[in-house]
Amino acid sequence: MFLKQQFLLASAQYAIATTAFEVAGDGYTWPNDKIDLLEHMLYEHSGFHVNSPASFVAPCGRVPFGPGRSGSAEWLRTAYHDMANANVAAGTGGVDASIGFELDRDENPGKGFNETLFNLRDFMTARTSMADLIAMGAVFAVGGCSGGKVEIPFRGGRIDAINAGPTGVPKPEESIDSHIASFNRQGFTQDEMIGLVACGHTLGGVHGVDFPQIVAVVNDTSVDDNTQTFDSTIDGEGAFDNKVASDFVANITQNPLAFGHNVTTRSDARIFNSDGGVLIKKMAASNEFFLQTCQSLLERMINTVPKSVHLGNQIDIIPVKPSSLYATIGSSPGNMMFSGFIRLISRDNSLDADPGRKVRIHIHPRSGGRCGATVDCPVVDVPEFSWSRSLYHDGGYPYFKKYKFSKEIPVDQGVSAFDVEVIDAAKDGTVSSKLYTNGGGGFPFDDTIVTQPTQTCNGQQGNGNFNLTVALHDDRKLDTVQALLQYPDSLTALVPAIATNKVTLKRVGVVSGTKYSLFSVKAKVPSGTFTLTYDLVASNKTHTEFRRFNDVTEIPSCPKKL
Repeated sequence: MFLKQQFLLASAQYAIATTAFEVAGDGYTWPNDKIDLLEHMLYEHSGFHVNSPASFVAPCGRVPFGPGRSGSAEWLRTAYHDMANANVAAGTGGVDASIGFELDRDENPGKGFNETLFNLRDFMTARTSMADLIAMGAVFAVGGCSGGKVEIPFRGGRIDAINAGPTGVPKPEESIDSHIASFNRQGFTQDEMIGLVACGHTLGGVHGVDFPQIVAVVNDTSVDDNTQTFDSTIDGEGAFDNKVASDFVANITQNPLAFGHNVTTRSDARIFNSDGGVLIKKMAASNEFFLQTCQSLLERMINTVPKSVHLGNQIDIIPVKPSSLYATIGSSPGNMMFSGFIRLISRDNSLDADPGRKVRIHIHPRSGGRCGATVDCPVVDVPEFSWSRSLYHDGGYPYFKKYKFSKEIPVDQGVSAFDVEVIDAAKDGTVSSKLYTNGGGGFPFDDTIVTQPTQTCNGQQGNGNFNLTVALHDDRKLDTVQALLQYPDSLTALVPAIATNKVTLKRVGVVSGTKYSLFSVKAKVPSGTFTLTYDLVASNKTHTEFRRFNDVTEIPSCPKKL
């Protein structure tokens, strides 16, 4: 935490506070392009302005894909099969999305991999690799099916492979020595193999359509995959539990890899008994032990990556997070409209929380400087607008409240940053206030080059145009403006690369009385449901300004005939 500081009350707007301000933070400085979108996907699953693959598999069982199939089980299976050709000693393989090039192998049968990758593909961006999304999918599968009791810590930074890796996924007919060797190559001991298999097989089952040698095919495979589940808790928040272990120990299991009719493919029985049944009995005796074991092993599984890949720190919830920041130039003569959203953590897991909370934005002028006696910072009260939340939690995942603001500011004054003031009233009537300054410099906003949302539209799901208009401040004497449009290419590949389409914007006029010029381009983008982002680059012969990783969340759709 940053040191607590006294904050001088510089204006009448601060008078409501009855205690000194706290400058709060957690060592994180916004923005951080490497984690901001991943953090959003990890913790915001439902509600306003949400773009997360979690909505496919949480709540548990939400996407069954067909009779007997579980989306959560298939997402977890995809993560393991992607990791399974790792050679930890050599530093190769791991969770790298190579599975997308390995689906013609007999070790990877079934439609589940294709459908998992197809669903995740829409969330790929220049900051969210398919490998990170596969790992995140395992987090969602386990979190949703355990009701949040198993929250696997997530770190980003995985890099997508560009071709297939070696074979290496263990198959049910292999010997116990072969299985031990495979898991050892992946970095897991014999005991850890037992635990990881039990954790993986508490969800889903074996599909007869893919493994007729294990499960008899009795129904029409065009409408039924003829699935035999590993245990009886197959969906809902209790699906991820120790039932697969307790049933095995009690000798009442329906697990076809333990007591199936084909002795050769009873791989779970061989694995669970390989230490004399010691670990599986401990997992059967305590659901808490089972869940703790799974959290540890599955975290290691998704963090198994090639030695050239360096994962970042664990991604935690960002306590105060701006989004969709815009400055609309010429909103009225001589002014700009500064707008956006502030996301805060609700004080409890309820939509009705924080009824007395007040939020204020203190806007730093373009000239910079701290707000106070010598620097006048416009202040805007921000009303609560909407909310978002996780689709599973066990007392730890909060609701988020979203506050929408807009403030007209003289163009000559401009914007360089802003602070967020949060004022809360306790039940005893006392009022406390925290000023969030993002590490001391405020939450930055560069008004040199700004997208004009009212003159921009996104036609990726319509006419295939992205009509982009930006305003460029003339004082910087920048004369070339380009946009780097980023999207998955091709949209037919299960693991597409992120393409960058560089387009040059043309100067189309000025905004009278503002010292801003307008630049515009009509660019073609593929039609589809992918996530489009773009960088802005303005330059002259000696200097370049960037505004990186802009999204299109608040950009309206283009009319189809435009």
